Amino acid sequence: MFDFSRSLFNKRFDLKPQIIALCKTEKGVQQALMYATEQGLKISIKSGGHSFEGFSLNDGGMVIDLSNMKRLRLERNNDLIAEPAVKLKQLYDYCLPRGRLLPSGSCASVGLSGITLGGGYGLFARQFGLTCDFLTGVRMVNAKGDVVDSDDFPELLWACRGGGNGNFGVVTQLRYKTVSAPSTLYQHRFRAYNLSPKKASKLAKHWFEQCDSLPNHAFSAFILNGQTLTISLTATDHDDKMKQVLRVFDLIMDKNDRLKPDPIAKGVEYYYGRRKPLYFKNISAGYYHGFADIEKCTEALFTKISSTPGAIFQINTLGGAINNEEYAGNNAYAHRGFKFLGEAQCTWKNPTHAQQSLAAMKDIQNTLYQNNIKQHYPNYPDVNIKDYKQAYYGDSYLRLQKVKQAFDPNNHFDCTQGIKTIF
Repeated sequence: MFDFSRSLFNKRFDLKPQIIALCKTEKGVQQALMYATEQGLKISIKSGGHSFEGFSLNDGGMVIDLSNMKRLRLERNNDLIAEPAVKLKQLYDYCLPRGRLLPSGSCASVGLSGITLGGGYGLFARQFGLTCDFLTGVRMVNAKGDVVDSDDFPELLWACRGGGNGNFGVVTQLRYKTVSAPSTLYQHRFRAYNLSPKKASKLAKHWFEQCDSLPNHAFSAFILNGQTLTISLTATDHDDKMKQVLRVFDLIMDKNDRLKPDPIAKGVEYYYGRRKPLYFKNISAGYYHGFADIEKCTEALFTKISSTPGAIFQINTLGGAINNEEYAGNNAYAHRGFKFLGEAQCTWKNPTHAQQSLAAMKDIQNTLYQNNIKQHYPNYPDVNIKDYKQAYYGDSYLRLQKVKQAFDPNNHFDCTQGIKTIF
């Protein structure tokens, strides 16, 4: 049981805490934290276990394992009450048949609390906003074992909307507003094959141009896997603007998979992704305003991708409702103005291949940094990111430090790339 509890989605981490506290209730979290504080143990918090850099585990300390805390309830006013270990599959399976939607990510096994506290984007973010934009309240246990509620501390709610992830305490309850779920998910997938880095770069330029004016009800991803490019588009409507975008991709890509629209509950299942652990390194490839931000380095990036087994480079659309002014002032998420977000990933089956894969991802990060790509998504942590405080939190960092000072002045929750107390 101990080895199972210390396993993560990312198999390259093999950390051994001294204690794993399997908490079933908020009271159990309180008792575990009081013990950890008394014994001076390093504290890590695990709910979904998807931290790209294994921050939900440690060596020699205590892990607060929340995996048993996964109750979910939709109130009569359509507000949603969730415990921290609810996963996205459970979220959609529960809400969509009831006609409600909490916009969030797509991968089935990702934990709702983790994705919320770092922002949370996905297929519906451009239409409705980030997951953290729908967060209306949290309950949290601090290092002393005291329960605090954001209704009494508005700054805590501000911080948990994009600046949380275990920085201030253990979140035991999250409260959200929801929206009426769209009835249909339209899906489109185009492919191009045997691409040189130069040709892939030209197609990237076309993709950026089309997606720059994508209707808000649509989402797209540019996914380069070796020499094969997949362009994925989803939408909750099929209006004239979408038809125009689809015609362009039909002309410039080799294949149109011609997928059929599905009822929303069925459509999201196609994006649930892999659920079993694997060896991988996933990095934020930065935020972009448009193609010009990476034009000078795309061929170098795509050359590295095509020459590295198991590597992909993906760019996702942001913008739309994410940029609504009503969201900008009431949460810590620091990257509202960007229209695109990149990520790079390398997977491998044999542990002996790790060194080559990690080196390739580091080269990609260095290339991006040299081309002034320095703003990154906090839910895609990478220990090689330079000046992570500015990269993840931007202008929100100093205010987040004040929240840290209020709730964790002794730095008990000391994540590798977290908010640090002011001494």
